[in-house]
Amino acid sequence: MNGLLDEKQTERLSKLALELSHEIGFVTEVSGNGVVALCALKSLNRSLETDDSTLPPGQIGAIVKIKVIKGFVYASVREVVRQENSTGPVEHVIMYLDYLGHGVKAPYAPSGVLFDRGVSDFPSPGQMVYETTLDDIESIFGANDSNHFHVGTVFPQHVTPASVMTDAMLGKHFAVLGSTGTGKSCTVALLLHRLVERMPNSHILMLDPHNEYEAAFRDCGEHFDINNLRLPYWMMNFEEHVEMYVGLNRSADREVEIDILRRCLQAARIDAADALSSEKITVDTPIPYKLSFMLKYLENEMGKLENPDTLKPFMRLKNKIEELRRDARFSFMFSGLLANDNLAEVIGNLLRFPVNGKPVSTIDLSGVPSEIVNVVVSMISRLVFDFAVWSKGRDAKPILLVCEEAHRYVPTENHTVFASTRKAIERIAKEGRKYGVSLGLVSQRPADVSESALSQCGTIFAMRMNNERDQNFVEHVMPEGAKGSLAALSSLQNREALIVGEGVRAPVRVKFDNLDEHKRPSSTNPEYSSDWQNDISDRAFIFDAIKNWRTQGR
Repeated sequence: MNGLLDEKQTERLSKLALELSHEIGFVTEVSGNGVVALCALKSLNRSLETDDSTLPPGQIGAIVKIKVIKGFVYASVREVVRQENSTGPVEHVIMYLDYLGHGVKAPYAPSGVLFDRGVSDFPSPGQMVYETTLDDIESIFGANDSNHFHVGTVFPQHVTPASVMTDAMLGKHFAVLGSTGTGKSCTVALLLHRLVERMPNSHILMLDPHNEYEAAFRDCGEHFDINNLRLPYWMMNFEEHVEMYVGLNRSADREVEIDILRRCLQAARIDAADALSSEKITVDTPIPYKLSFMLKYLENEMGKLENPDTLKPFMRLKNKIEELRRDARFSFMFSGLLANDNLAEVIGNLLRFPVNGKPVSTIDLSGVPSEIVNVVVSMISRLVFDFAVWSKGRDAKPILLVCEEAHRYVPTENHTVFASTRKAIERIAKEGRKYGVSLGLVSQRPADVSESALSQCGTIFAMRMNNERDQNFVEHVMPEGAKGSLAALSSLQNREALIVGEGVRAPVRVKFDNLDEHKRPSSTNPEYSSDWQNDISDRAFIFDAIKNWRTQGR
Protein backbone atom coordinates (compact mmCIF):
# COMPACT_ATOMS: atom_id res chain seq x y z
CA MET A 1 0.00 0.00 0.00
CA ASN A 2 1.46 3.41 -1.04
CA GLY A 3 -0.36 5.56 1.56
CA LEU A 4 -1.81 8.03 -1.04
CA LEU A 5 -5.54 8.79 -1.22
CA ASP A 6 -7.78 9.41 -4.20
CA GLU A 7 -10.38 12.20 -4.20
CA LYS A 8 -13.25 10.03 -2.88
CA GLN A 9 -11.19 8.71 0.01
CA THR A 10 -10.00 12.22 0.85
CA GLU A 11 -13.55 13.54 0.89
CA ARG A 12 -14.76 10.68 3.08
CA LEU A 13 -11.96 11.18 5.62
CA SER A 14 -12.63 14.92 5.74
CA LYS A 15 -16.26 14.26 6.65
CA LEU A 16 -15.24 11.81 9.35
CA ALA A 17 -12.98 14.42 10.92
CA LEU A 18 -15.90 16.83 11.24
CA GLU A 19 -18.63 14.44 12.41
CA LEU A 20 -19.24 14.15 16.14
CA SER A 21 -19.43 10.35 16.14
CA HIS A 22 -17.03 7.58 17.12
CA GLU A 23 -16.08 6.66 13.57
CA ILE A 24 -12.38 7.20 12.94
CA GLY A 25 -11.78 5.57 9.56
CA PHE A 26 -12.40 2.60 7.34
CA VAL A 27 -10.70 -0.65 6.35
CA THR A 28 -8.67 -0.73 3.14
CA GLU A 29 -6.84 -4.07 3.35
CA VAL A 30 -7.57 -7.34 5.15
CA SER A 31 -5.31 -10.32 5.92
CA GLY A 32 -5.53 -13.37 8.13
CA ASN A 33 -3.77 -11.72 11.08
CA GLY A 34 -4.80 -8.08 10.82
CA VAL A 35 -6.09 -5.16 8.79
CA VAL A 36 -4.95 -1.82 7.42
CA ALA A 37 -7.18 1.20 7.98
CA LEU A 38 -7.17 4.81 6.82
CA CYS A 39 -8.10 7.38 9.43
CA ALA A 40 -8.36 11.17 9.50
CA LEU A 41 -5.81 12.55 11.94
CA LYS A 42 -8.34 14.90 13.55
CA SER A 43 -10.74 12.05 14.24
CA LEU A 44 -8.10 10.26 16.33
CA ASN A 45 -7.79 13.20 18.70
CA ARG A 46 -11.51 14.03 18.85
CA SER A 47 -12.27 11.80 21.86
CA LEU A 48 -9.81 13.74 23.98
CA GLU A 49 -11.79 16.92 23.31
CA THR A 50 -15.42 15.80 23.29
CA ASP A 51 -16.12 12.56 25.13
CA ASP A 52 -14.37 10.98 28.11
CA SER A 53 -16.14 7.66 27.57
CA THR A 54 -14.01 6.82 24.52
CA LEU A 55 -10.35 5.86 24.40
CA PRO A 56 -7.76 7.68 22.27
CA PRO A 57 -7.23 5.24 19.39
CA GLY A 58 -4.09 6.75 17.93
CA GLN A 59 -1.69 5.30 20.51
CA ILE A 60 0.39 2.18 19.97
CA GLY A 61 -1.34 -0.68 21.78
CA ALA A 62 -4.72 1.09 21.87
CA ILE A 63 -7.81 -0.95 20.95
CA VAL A 64 -10.29 -0.13 18.20
CA LYS A 65 -13.28 -2.01 16.83
CA ILE A 66 -14.44 -2.74 13.29
CA LYS A 67 -18.10 -3.17 12.36
CA VAL A 68 -18.82 -6.54 10.79
CA ILE A 69 -22.06 -8.37 10.04
CA LYS A 70 -22.17 -10.03 13.46
CA GLY A 71 -21.08 -7.39 15.96
CA PHE A 72 -17.55 -6.04 16.05
CA VAL A 73 -14.01 -7.27 15.53
CA TYR A 74 -11.65 -5.81 18.14
CA ALA A 75 -8.06 -5.06 17.15
CA SER A 76 -4.99 -3.44 18.69
CA VAL A 77 -2.94 -0.71 17.06
CA ARG A 78 0.45 -2.06 16.02
CA GLU A 79 1.76 0.83 13.93
CA VAL A 80 0.61 4.30 12.92
CA VAL A 81 2.10 6.01 9.83
CA ARG A 82 1.34 9.65 9.17
CA GLN A 83 1.75 11.12 5.70
CA GLU A 84 0.79 14.31 3.95
CA ASN A 85 -1.86 13.91 1.29
CA SER A 86 -0.41 14.74 -2.10
CA THR A 87 -3.72 16.05 -3.46
CA GLY A 88 -4.81 18.30 -0.61
CA PRO A 89 -4.04 19.66 2.85
CA VAL A 90 -6.00 17.03 4.83
CA GLU A 91 -3.73 14.96 7.06
CA HIS A 92 -4.39 11.25 7.43
CA VAL A 93 -2.77 8.24 9.04
CA ILE A 94 -2.40 4.62 8.03
CA MET A 95 -3.09 2.27 10.95
CA TYR A 96 -1.91 -1.34 11.05
CA LEU A 97 -4.13 -3.39 13.35
CA ASP A 98 -3.78 -6.88 14.89
CA TYR A 99 -6.89 -8.92 15.71
CA LEU A 100 -7.84 -9.45 19.36
CA GLY A 101 -11.22 -11.12 19.14
CA HIS A 102 -14.90 -10.84 18.30
CA GLY A 103 -17.67 -9.18 20.32
CA VAL A 104 -21.46 -9.12 20.02
CA LYS A 105 -24.13 -7.25 21.94
CA ALA A 106 -25.43 -9.33 24.83
CA PRO A 107 -27.87 -7.76 27.31
CA TYR A 108 -27.15 -10.52 29.85
CA ALA A 109 -23.40 -9.75 29.88
CA PRO A 110 -22.30 -7.41 32.73
CA SER A 111 -20.92 -4.83 30.27
CA GLY A 112 -23.47 -5.46 27.51
CA VAL A 113 -20.87 -7.03 25.19
CA LEU A 114 -19.93 -10.71 24.95
CA PHE A 115 -16.29 -11.06 23.87
CA ASP A 116 -14.56 -14.20 22.54
CA ARG A 117 -10.97 -14.67 21.49
CA GLY A 118 -10.48 -15.30 17.80
CA VAL A 119 -12.30 -13.93 14.78
CA SER A 120 -15.40 -15.64 13.42
CA ASP A 121 -16.42 -12.88 10.98
CA PHE A 122 -13.58 -11.13 9.15
CA PRO A 123 -14.01 -7.49 8.13
CA SER A 124 -14.07 -6.38 4.52
CA PRO A 125 -12.53 -3.33 2.84
CA GLY A 126 -14.74 -0.31 3.34
CA GLN A 127 -16.15 -1.34 6.74
CA MET A 128 -15.99 1.29 9.45
CA VAL A 129 -13.43 1.51 12.25
CA TYR A 130 -14.65 2.90 15.60
CA GLU A 131 -13.20 4.04 18.86
CA THR A 132 -13.77 1.69 21.78
CA THR A 133 -15.60 2.75 24.90
CA LEU A 134 -14.88 1.91 28.51
CA ASP A 135 -17.72 -0.62 28.32
CA ASP A 136 -15.91 -2.36 25.45
CA ILE A 137 -12.69 -2.56 27.44
CA GLU A 138 -14.60 -3.79 30.48
CA SER A 139 -16.17 -6.57 28.42
CA ILE A 140 -12.72 -7.81 27.32
CA PHE A 141 -10.56 -7.41 30.40
CA GLY A 142 -12.71 -6.55 33.41
CA ALA A 143 -14.19 -9.90 34.49
CA ASN A 144 -14.64 -10.26 38.24
CA ASP A 145 -15.72 -13.65 39.52
CA SER A 146 -14.29 -16.55 41.50
CA ASN A 147 -12.12 -17.63 38.57
CA HIS A 148 -10.52 -14.20 38.07
CA PHE A 149 -8.31 -11.92 40.11
CA HIS A 150 -7.31 -8.31 39.47
CA VAL A 151 -3.66 -7.35 39.06
CA GLY A 152 -3.79 -3.75 37.83
CA THR A 153 -5.41 -1.46 35.28
CA VAL A 154 -5.62 -1.55 31.47
CA PHE A 155 -3.55 0.76 29.27
CA PRO A 156 -3.97 3.58 28.26
CA GLN A 157 -6.73 5.01 30.46
CA HIS A 158 -5.88 2.88 33.53
CA VAL A 159 -9.52 2.88 34.61
CA THR A 160 -10.65 -0.66 33.80
CA PRO A 161 -9.31 -3.35 36.17
CA ALA A 162 -7.18 -5.97 34.42
CA SER A 163 -8.29 -9.50 35.25
CA VAL A 164 -6.35 -12.75 35.01
CA MET A 165 -8.10 -16.12 34.80
CA THR A 166 -6.90 -18.25 37.70
CA ASP A 167 -7.47 -21.74 36.32
CA ALA A 168 -6.11 -20.92 32.86
CA MET A 169 -2.97 -19.23 34.23
CA LEU A 170 -2.13 -21.95 36.75
CA GLY A 171 -3.36 -24.90 34.71
CA LYS A 172 -0.99 -24.15 31.84
CA HIS A 173 1.91 -22.54 33.76
CA PHE A 174 3.11 -18.94 33.59
CA ALA A 175 6.30 -16.91 33.31
CA VAL A 176 7.29 -13.42 34.51
CA LEU A 177 10.08 -12.02 32.33
CA GLY A 178 11.85 -8.66 32.22
CA SER A 179 15.09 -6.78 32.68
CA THR A 180 16.55 -6.12 36.12
CA GLY A 181 14.81 -3.28 37.93
CA THR A 182 11.50 -3.44 36.07
CA GLY A 183 9.55 -4.76 39.06
CA LYS A 184 9.55 -8.54 38.50
CA SER A 185 9.84 -9.43 42.18
CA CYS A 186 6.99 -7.11 43.15
CA THR A 187 4.92 -8.52 40.30
CA VAL A 188 5.48 -12.08 41.50
CA ALA A 189 4.60 -11.05 45.07
CA LEU A 190 1.46 -9.31 43.79
CA LEU A 191 0.33 -12.37 41.83
CA LEU A 192 0.85 -14.71 44.78
CA HIS A 193 -0.83 -12.36 47.26
CA ARG A 194 -3.88 -12.02 44.99
CA LEU A 195 -4.05 -15.80 44.61
CA VAL A 196 -3.85 -16.29 48.38
CA GLU A 197 -6.51 -13.63 48.98
CA ARG A 198 -8.85 -15.48 46.63
CA MET A 199 -7.84 -18.96 47.77
CA PRO A 200 -6.51 -18.93 51.36
CA ASN A 201 -5.91 -22.70 51.30
CA SER A 202 -3.46 -22.62 48.41
CA HIS A 203 -0.28 -24.70 48.30
CA ILE A 204 2.54 -22.52 46.92
CA LEU A 205 6.26 -23.30 47.03
CA MET A 206 8.74 -20.51 46.19
CA LEU A 207 12.40 -21.20 45.36
CA ASP A 208 14.07 -17.99 46.53
CA PRO A 209 17.79 -17.78 45.64
CA HIS A 210 18.36 -14.36 47.27
CA ASN A 211 16.04 -14.46 50.30
CA GLU A 212 13.84 -11.69 48.88
CA TYR A 213 10.41 -13.10 49.67
CA GLU A 214 10.58 -13.89 53.37
CA ALA A 215 9.48 -10.33 54.21
CA ALA A 216 6.76 -10.34 51.54
CA PHE A 217 4.98 -13.41 52.96
CA ARG A 218 5.74 -13.08 56.65
CA ASP A 219 2.00 -12.95 57.45
CA CYS A 220 0.89 -15.84 55.24
CA GLY A 221 3.98 -17.96 54.66
CA GLU A 222 6.37 -20.42 56.26
CA HIS A 223 10.04 -19.63 55.72
CA PHE A 224 12.76 -22.25 55.32
CA ASP A 225 16.54 -21.84 55.22
CA ILE A 226 19.49 -24.11 56.00
CA ASN A 227 18.73 -23.76 59.73
CA ASN A 228 15.27 -25.33 59.61
CA LEU A 229 15.15 -26.98 56.18
CA ARG A 230 15.30 -30.77 56.31
CA LEU A 231 16.07 -32.63 53.09
CA PRO A 232 17.45 -36.04 54.07
CA TYR A 233 20.18 -37.33 51.76
CA TRP A 234 18.32 -40.59 51.18
CA MET A 235 15.58 -38.66 49.31
CA MET A 236 17.96 -38.18 46.37
CA ASN A 237 17.45 -40.32 43.30
CA PHE A 238 20.39 -41.97 41.59
CA GLU A 239 21.08 -39.09 39.20
CA GLU A 240 21.26 -36.68 42.14
CA HIS A 241 23.52 -39.11 44.04
CA VAL A 242 25.89 -39.03 41.07
CA GLU A 243 25.93 -35.22 41.04
CA MET A 244 26.48 -35.15 44.79
CA TYR A 245 29.15 -37.84 45.15
CA VAL A 246 30.82 -38.00 41.74
CA GLY A 247 30.15 -34.52 40.37
CA LEU A 248 31.77 -33.46 37.11
CA ASN A 249 34.77 -35.72 37.62
CA ARG A 250 36.13 -36.39 34.11
CA SER A 251 38.68 -39.03 35.04
CA ALA A 252 39.01 -42.20 32.98
CA ASP A 253 37.34 -44.30 35.66
CA ARG A 254 34.30 -42.02 36.10
CA GLU A 255 31.94 -44.67 34.72
CA VAL A 256 33.49 -47.23 37.05
CA GLU A 257 32.85 -44.93 40.00
CA ILE A 258 29.23 -44.44 38.93
CA ASP A 259 28.74 -48.19 38.63
CA ILE A 260 30.20 -48.74 42.12
CA LEU A 261 27.85 -46.07 43.50
CA ARG A 262 24.88 -47.76 41.83
CA ARG A 263 25.63 -51.14 43.39
CA CYS A 264 26.41 -49.62 46.76
CA LEU A 265 23.21 -47.54 46.84
CA GLN A 266 21.06 -50.47 45.73
CA ALA A 267 22.47 -52.64 48.49
CA ALA A 268 21.98 -49.91 51.10
CA ARG A 269 18.32 -49.39 50.19
CA ILE A 270 17.60 -53.13 50.18
CA ASP A 271 19.30 -53.53 53.56
CA ALA A 272 17.15 -50.74 55.05
CA ALA A 273 13.83 -51.92 53.59
CA ASP A 274 11.77 -54.00 55.99
CA ALA A 275 8.32 -54.21 54.48
CA LEU A 276 9.10 -53.98 50.76
CA SER A 277 10.19 -56.84 48.58
CA SER A 278 13.73 -56.42 47.30
CA GLU A 279 12.48 -56.92 43.73
CA LYS A 280 10.52 -53.65 43.99
CA ILE A 281 13.42 -51.59 45.29
CA THR A 282 15.49 -49.56 42.84
CA VAL A 283 18.29 -47.04 43.26
CA ASP A 284 15.61 -44.31 43.05
CA THR A 285 13.22 -45.70 45.69
CA PRO A 286 13.04 -43.13 48.56
CA ILE A 287 13.90 -45.54 51.37
CA PRO A 288 16.00 -44.24 54.28
CA TYR A 289 19.38 -45.95 54.29
CA LYS A 290 22.39 -45.57 56.56
CA LEU A 291 25.57 -43.88 55.45
CA SER A 292 27.41 -46.26 57.74
CA PHE A 293 26.20 -49.18 55.60
CA MET A 294 27.57 -47.53 52.45
CA LEU A 295 30.95 -46.91 54.10
CA LYS A 296 31.09 -50.49 55.33
CA TYR A 297 30.07 -51.80 51.88
CA LEU A 298 32.84 -49.84 50.20
CA GLU A 299 35.42 -51.07 52.73
CA ASN A 300 34.35 -54.69 52.19
CA GLU A 301 34.57 -54.33 48.43
CA MET A 302 38.00 -52.73 48.67
CA GLY A 303 39.17 -55.64 50.82
CA LYS A 304 38.53 -57.99 47.92
CA LEU A 305 40.87 -56.07 45.59
CA GLU A 306 44.64 -56.24 45.35
CA ASN A 307 45.50 -53.80 42.53
CA PRO A 308 45.96 -50.26 43.99
CA ASP A 309 44.72 -48.65 40.77
CA THR A 310 41.32 -50.32 41.08
CA LEU A 311 40.96 -48.97 44.62
CA LYS A 312 40.88 -45.31 43.53
CA PRO A 313 37.14 -45.11 42.64
CA PHE A 314 36.22 -46.75 45.96
CA MET A 315 38.47 -44.39 47.90
CA ARG A 316 37.07 -41.30 46.17
CA LEU A 317 33.50 -42.33 47.01
CA LYS A 318 34.40 -43.17 50.60
CA ASN A 319 36.23 -39.90 51.12
CA LYS A 320 33.39 -37.89 49.56
CA ILE A 321 30.78 -39.45 51.86
CA GLU A 322 32.89 -38.78 54.94
CA GLU A 323 33.58 -35.22 53.79
CA LEU A 324 29.89 -34.42 53.31
CA ARG A 325 29.01 -35.98 56.66
CA ARG A 326 31.57 -33.82 58.50
CA ASP A 327 30.89 -30.52 56.73
CA ALA A 328 28.54 -28.38 58.85
CA ARG A 329 27.25 -26.61 55.73
CA PHE A 330 25.53 -29.83 54.65
CA SER A 331 23.94 -30.60 58.01
CA PHE A 332 20.42 -29.99 56.64
CA MET A 333 21.00 -33.08 54.46
CA PHE A 334 23.65 -35.11 56.31
CA SER A 335 22.77 -34.82 59.97
CA GLY A 336 24.57 -38.02 60.99
CA LEU A 337 24.69 -41.74 60.37
CA LEU A 338 21.14 -42.38 61.56
CA ALA A 339 18.38 -42.36 58.96
CA ASN A 340 14.85 -41.62 60.12
CA ASP A 341 11.85 -42.03 57.85
CA ASN A 342 10.52 -38.46 58.04
CA LEU A 343 9.35 -38.18 54.44
CA ALA A 344 5.75 -37.47 55.47
CA GLU A 345 6.92 -34.66 57.74
CA VAL A 346 9.10 -33.12 55.01
CA ILE A 347 6.24 -33.22 52.49
CA GLY A 348 3.72 -31.83 54.96
CA ASN A 349 5.95 -28.91 55.96
CA LEU A 350 7.11 -27.87 52.51
CA LEU A 351 3.83 -28.33 50.64
CA ARG A 352 1.66 -26.97 53.49
CA PHE A 353 -0.48 -29.98 54.42
CA PRO A 354 -2.36 -28.72 56.38
CA VAL A 355 -2.14 -25.05 55.43
CA ASN A 356 -2.68 -23.66 58.97
CA GLY A 357 -3.07 -20.11 57.67
CA LYS A 358 0.29 -20.16 55.83
CA PRO A 359 -0.26 -21.29 52.24
CA VAL A 360 3.14 -20.09 50.95
CA SER A 361 6.50 -21.79 51.59
CA THR A 362 9.55 -19.67 50.82
CA ILE A 363 12.82 -21.59 50.59
CA ASP A 364 15.92 -19.43 51.01
CA LEU A 365 18.64 -20.96 48.83
CA SER A 366 21.21 -18.22 49.45
CA GLY A 367 22.81 -20.18 52.29
CA VAL A 368 22.94 -23.49 50.44
CA PRO A 369 26.53 -24.33 49.39
CA SER A 370 26.97 -23.50 45.71
CA GLU A 371 28.33 -26.96 44.89
CA ILE A 372 25.06 -28.67 45.87
CA VAL A 373 22.41 -26.01 45.20
CA ASN A 374 21.60 -27.79 41.92
CA VAL A 375 20.94 -31.04 43.80
CA VAL A 376 18.76 -29.28 46.39
CA VAL A 377 16.60 -27.59 43.73
CA SER A 378 16.35 -30.87 41.84
CA MET A 379 15.25 -32.73 44.98
CA ILE A 380 12.57 -30.16 45.83
CA SER A 381 11.22 -30.00 42.27
CA ARG A 382 11.14 -33.76 41.94
CA LEU A 383 9.54 -34.11 45.38
CA VAL A 384 6.68 -31.86 44.28
CA PHE A 385 6.12 -33.76 41.04
CA ASP A 386 6.53 -37.30 42.39
CA PHE A 387 4.21 -36.63 45.31
CA ALA A 388 1.57 -35.25 42.92
CA VAL A 389 1.90 -38.32 40.70
CA TRP A 390 1.42 -40.82 43.54
CA SER A 391 -1.28 -38.82 45.34
CA LYS A 392 -3.45 -38.27 42.29
CA GLY A 393 -7.03 -38.97 43.23
CA ARG A 394 -9.98 -37.62 45.13
CA ASP A 395 -8.04 -36.00 47.98
CA ALA A 396 -5.11 -34.62 45.93
CA LYS A 397 -4.53 -30.86 46.02
CA PRO A 398 -2.95 -28.77 43.23
CA ILE A 399 0.49 -27.32 43.95
CA LEU A 400 2.24 -24.25 42.52
CA LEU A 401 6.05 -24.23 42.25
CA VAL A 402 7.56 -20.79 41.57
CA CYS A 403 11.18 -20.74 40.39
CA GLU A 404 12.87 -17.35 40.82
CA GLU A 405 16.04 -16.76 38.77
CA ALA A 406 14.91 -19.56 36.47
CA HIS A 407 17.88 -19.12 34.14
CA ARG A 408 20.06 -20.53 36.94
CA TYR A 409 18.07 -23.71 37.52
CA VAL A 410 16.46 -24.33 34.13
CA PRO A 411 19.26 -23.27 31.78
CA THR A 412 19.66 -24.03 28.12
CA GLU A 413 21.09 -27.39 27.17
CA ASN A 414 24.59 -25.90 26.86
CA HIS A 415 24.89 -25.96 30.66
CA THR A 416 25.78 -29.28 32.30
CA VAL A 417 25.97 -28.36 36.00
CA PHE A 418 22.21 -28.15 36.41
CA ALA A 419 21.30 -31.13 34.25
CA SER A 420 19.23 -32.91 36.92
CA THR A 421 17.50 -29.67 37.94
CA ARG A 422 16.61 -28.80 34.37
CA LYS A 423 15.29 -32.32 33.84
CA ALA A 424 13.08 -32.16 36.96
CA ILE A 425 11.60 -28.73 36.16
CA GLU A 426 11.14 -29.49 32.46
CA ARG A 427 9.19 -32.57 33.46
CA ILE A 428 6.84 -30.38 35.50
CA ALA A 429 6.52 -28.00 32.54
CA LYS A 430 5.62 -30.84 30.17
CA GLU A 431 3.56 -33.15 32.39
CA GLY A 432 2.64 -31.21 35.53
CA ARG A 433 -0.77 -30.13 34.29
CA LYS A 434 -1.95 -33.75 34.26
CA TYR A 435 -1.17 -34.16 37.95
CA GLY A 436 -2.12 -30.75 39.32
CA VAL A 437 1.35 -29.20 39.48
CA SER A 438 1.66 -25.66 38.17
CA LEU A 439 4.96 -23.97 37.34
CA GLY A 440 5.89 -20.28 37.51
CA LEU A 441 9.21 -19.23 35.95
CA VAL A 442 10.76 -15.85 36.76
CA SER A 443 13.83 -14.54 34.96
CA GLN A 444 15.58 -11.39 33.73
CA ARG A 445 17.46 -13.41 31.11
CA PRO A 446 14.79 -15.38 29.22
CA ALA A 447 17.18 -16.20 26.37
CA ASP A 448 19.20 -18.30 28.85
CA VAL A 449 16.16 -20.25 30.09
CA SER A 450 15.40 -23.67 28.64
CA GLU A 451 13.16 -23.12 25.65
CA SER A 452 11.54 -26.49 26.33
CA ALA A 453 10.32 -25.25 29.73
CA LEU A 454 9.52 -21.66 28.79
CA SER A 455 7.52 -22.60 25.70
CA GLN A 456 5.18 -24.64 27.93
CA CYS A 457 4.14 -21.50 29.84
CA GLY A 458 0.68 -20.64 28.57
CA THR A 459 0.64 -17.16 30.13
CA ILE A 460 3.56 -14.74 29.89
CA PHE A 461 3.95 -11.51 31.83
CA ALA A 462 6.51 -9.68 29.67
CA MET A 463 7.99 -6.60 31.33
CA ARG A 464 10.45 -4.14 29.81
CA MET A 465 13.33 -5.79 27.97
CA ASN A 466 16.16 -3.76 26.47
CA ASN A 467 18.18 -6.71 25.22
CA GLU A 468 17.25 -7.55 21.63
CA ARG A 469 18.26 -11.19 22.12
CA ASP A 470 15.79 -11.52 25.00
CA GLN A 471 13.07 -9.73 23.03
CA ASN A 472 13.50 -12.10 20.09
CA PHE A 473 13.45 -15.13 22.35
CA VAL A 474 10.27 -13.99 24.12
CA GLU A 475 8.61 -13.40 20.77
CA HIS A 476 9.65 -16.91 19.73
CA VAL A 477 8.05 -18.60 22.76
CA MET A 478 4.94 -16.40 22.97
CA PRO A 479 1.85 -18.64 23.05
CA GLU A 480 0.15 -16.43 20.46
CA GLY A 481 1.11 -13.79 17.93
CA ALA A 482 0.93 -10.29 19.33
CA LYS A 483 3.24 -8.23 17.15
CA GLY A 484 1.79 -4.90 18.16
CA SER A 485 2.14 -5.66 21.83
CA LEU A 486 5.66 -7.08 21.51
CA ALA A 487 6.82 -3.95 19.71
CA ALA A 488 6.26 -2.01 22.94
CA LEU A 489 8.49 -4.22 25.13
CA SER A 490 11.37 -1.77 25.20
CA SER A 491 9.13 1.19 26.02
CA LEU A 492 7.24 -0.22 29.01
CA GLN A 493 7.50 1.62 32.32
CA ASN A 494 8.42 -0.01 35.61
CA ARG A 495 5.50 -2.04 37.01
CA GLU A 496 4.05 -2.37 33.49
CA ALA A 497 3.76 -5.59 31.54
CA LEU A 498 2.26 -7.14 28.45
CA ILE A 499 0.17 -10.12 29.51
CA VAL A 500 -0.29 -12.62 26.71
CA GLY A 501 -1.69 -16.12 26.58
CA GLU A 502 -4.25 -18.35 28.23
CA GLY A 503 -4.61 -16.31 31.42
CA VAL A 504 -6.16 -13.29 29.69
CA ARG A 505 -8.94 -13.02 27.17
CA ALA A 506 -6.75 -10.98 24.81
CA PRO A 507 -3.21 -9.57 24.93
CA VAL A 508 -3.25 -6.59 27.26
CA ARG A 509 -0.85 -3.95 28.52
CA VAL A 510 -1.25 -3.52 32.27
CA LYS A 511 -0.05 -1.17 34.97
CA PHE A 512 0.27 -3.33 38.10
CA ASP A 513 -1.26 -2.29 41.40
CA ASN A 514 0.94 -1.00 44.18
CA LEU A 515 1.58 -3.49 46.97
CA ASP A 516 1.52 -2.47 50.60
CA GLU A 517 5.01 -1.94 51.97
CA HIS A 518 4.92 -5.00 54.23
CA LYS A 519 3.92 -7.24 51.29
CA ARG A 520 6.81 -6.29 49.04
CA PRO A 521 9.94 -8.41 48.60
CA SER A 522 13.19 -7.03 49.99
CA SER A 523 14.72 -6.33 46.60
CA THR A 524 14.96 -2.54 46.61
CA ASN A 525 18.07 -0.95 45.14
CA PRO A 526 20.60 0.76 47.45
CA GLU A 527 20.34 4.55 47.59
CA TYR A 528 23.89 5.52 46.69
CA SER A 529 23.15 9.24 46.64
CA SER A 530 22.28 9.20 50.35
CA ASP A 531 24.27 6.20 51.64
CA TRP A 532 27.55 7.64 50.37
CA GLN A 533 26.99 10.99 52.07
CA ASN A 534 27.90 9.73 55.55
CA ASP A 535 31.00 7.98 56.83
CA ILE A 536 31.01 4.84 59.02
CA SER A 537 32.18 5.41 62.58
CA ASP A 538 31.37 2.04 64.11
CA ARG A 539 32.88 -1.06 62.46
CA ALA A 540 30.79 -3.50 64.49
CA PHE A 541 28.74 -4.44 61.42
CA ILE A 542 31.91 -5.91 59.86
CA PHE A 543 32.31 -8.35 62.73
CA ASP A 544 28.60 -9.23 62.54
CA ALA A 545 28.94 -9.95 58.83
CA ILE A 546 32.00 -12.15 59.44
CA LYS A 547 30.14 -14.07 62.13
CA ASN A 548 27.19 -14.69 59.80
CA TRP A 549 29.62 -15.66 57.06
CA ARG A 550 31.36 -18.25 59.18
CA THR A 551 28.23 -19.68 60.79
CA GLN A 552 26.28 -19.61 57.52
CA GLY A 553 23.35 -17.88 59.20
CA ARG A 554 21.89 -14.42 59.57
